[in-house]
Amino acid sequence: MEAARLPSLIPMAYPTPQSIDAEQAVLGAMLLDRDAVTTAAEILQLDDFYYEPHKYIFEAVLSLFNRGEPVDMLTVAEELKRKGKLDECGGQPYLVKLMEVVPSVVNIEDYCRIVEEKAILRQLIQVAYQIVNWAYHHDGDLESLIDRAEAALFRVGQRRIGAQFQPLTELIRQTYDFLEQRSRQPGTLLGIPTGFNELDEILGGLHPSDLIIVAGRPSMGKTSFALSMAMNIATEQKLPVAIFSLEMSKQQLVQRLLCARARVNLHRLRTGYLREHDFVRFTQAAHELYNAPLYIDDTPDLSPFEIRAKARRLKASEGLGCIFIDYLQLVRAPRRMENRVQEVTEIVRSLKSLARELNVPVIVLSQLSRSVEHRENKRPVLADLRDSGAIEAEADVVCFLFREDYYERKKKPSTPEPQVEGFADERKPEFFITEVIIAKNRNGPVTTVEVAFVPRYALFENLSNISTDFL
Repeated sequence: MEAARLPSLIPMAYPTPQSIDAEQAVLGAMLLDRDAVTTAAEILQLDDFYYEPHKYIFEAVLSLFNRGEPVDMLTVAEELKRKGKLDECGGQPYLVKLMEVVPSVVNIEDYCRIVEEKAILRQLIQVAYQIVNWAYHHDGDLESLIDRAEAALFRVGQRRIGAQFQPLTELIRQTYDFLEQRSRQPGTLLGIPTGFNELDEILGGLHPSDLIIVAGRPSMGKTSFALSMAMNIATEQKLPVAIFSLEMSKQQLVQRLLCARARVNLHRLRTGYLREHDFVRFTQAAHELYNAPLYIDDTPDLSPFEIRAKARRLKASEGLGCIFIDYLQLVRAPRRMENRVQEVTEIVRSLKSLARELNVPVIVLSQLSRSVEHRENKRPVLADLRDSGAIEAEADVVCFLFREDYYERKKKPSTPEPQVEGFADERKPEFFITEVIIAKNRNGPVTTVEVAFVPRYALFENLSNISTDFL
């Protein structure tokens, strides 16, 4: 039986996207108005021009402009002649024609956008050809192919953001401008505020492209800490927050968010013993959270490639301020390797790459090894990070959550341990002091700050905010 043949995906009869008229209008405006040169240089790149002689003319104009020399028909003709391209560009008569066909110099930006749009369409066609070719000849891992294809498409959409070499003189000027701006705003954070004042003072907020690890033993409240931080960012800073929950369902996370915001006992919600005033609080909390730009994905067993793809789409559609992943050890390795250490190493490097590509902080929760439990001093150290030394190496910040009271209670069998993930009843202690041990801080000091954990609400707060009325 003959196999079905794939239809042609890109009909060759279709004309290549381009607009010679728009290209001529752009170049003509640049010959007539120096301000038009500035506008075009900010929007267009050399390869955006489809007609080859137009590339030469554009390049000649920019060369003159960057040297501070006059830009007009005669100077551009001389520049083209010097480069041996004048005849290829139609000589001076063609330059005169370019100036004559400009409908209006005022509309230079609109002409540039037309040229840019056609160039992007051509790039999309080129990427489509590449993807078709990759698919026909690929015999490796499917996820890596999908990631490669998505990355190629993403680069087309984000082409103006792509990093380029910059001279030190320009970087120094930008840095000096930044320092002047900072001097006019003393006390403001460089990064995204977490809502925890002491932590923000040390970290300066969460910084774009940073990989931040929040680790701890079970019952330290890692998920509650991350949710409290995410809620603060989404509600106070109005920044889009993505949460990848590989352990808990969307419904469980929303229940926690509502209880934390409403200050309602999570145990009462789960057992159904809610009081009348609880519903009043829930209504107010739901109103406050309703428009918060917080997005939750509870797909289990995600790989770094899948997380990257989902994050790219969210950033393209809604924007993206930061990403939370709960938790590292549940992320599936992109391919089977010799041992778990190698798998976690590749996962961590992929997540750091994601932070840099999307230019957002990525906060990843992580377990700690059991070795902590066998020491007299239970406070975690970097060596306790589970599965891979790459976690310590790749992360920009590593924080450990630690509660002394948890271990003190374990020493006293007669004293029941509060269920710190939200099941505390009304008779148990109101809050616990939790140490946030900053064990690695690439751009700042390593130290310890304290926050309050209110287990009945599954909420972390500043110690300074804790009061009788609050509880």
